[in-house]
Amino acid sequence: MEREPTIFPECLASGFTIIEVVYASAIAALAVGALYSTIMIGYAAVCANQQRLDADALAFDKALEIFNTYDFTGVVLATNLPPASPPAASLLPSNSEIRVMITPASAGTNAPYKWDVEVRVKRNRFWPGSRMVTLTNDLIYRVTRYAIKRN
Repeated sequence: MEREPTIFPECLASGFTIIEVVYASAIAALAVGALYSTIMIGYAAVCANQQRLDADALAFDKALEIFNTYDFTGVVLATNLPPASPPAASLLPSNSEIRVMITPASAGTNAPYKWDVEVRVKRNRFWPGSRMVTLTNDLIYRVTRYAIKRN
């Protein structure tokens, strides 16, 4: 007697159940979610580091500009210069500020023998989830100028 062919051969009948598919999909979704959050944290760190380097360069440039061009002879009390905005080509947000404070040091009532120039950069920083966090005095750069005869 011949055997009748079946509609579903035995090799095709062994597949995944719906429960196995749901579990596999859930695990894949969790893996993708973890990978996405890791990528976003990495991206935020890269953006923050690029802005930090830009802020460092701007603070250094501003400190050297003040050091070389400012008239220190009239500064006998601590002086705050008006805040400056970053240049348009900067990576910093437009509401960032570059602040300069000049503090003289004198021995008694004599004229100052040195001035400390402190440049502070205030910037916003990205965090994962497109949230901005304001960091006050995120970067501080200090130089000292002594009262000596210069060329």
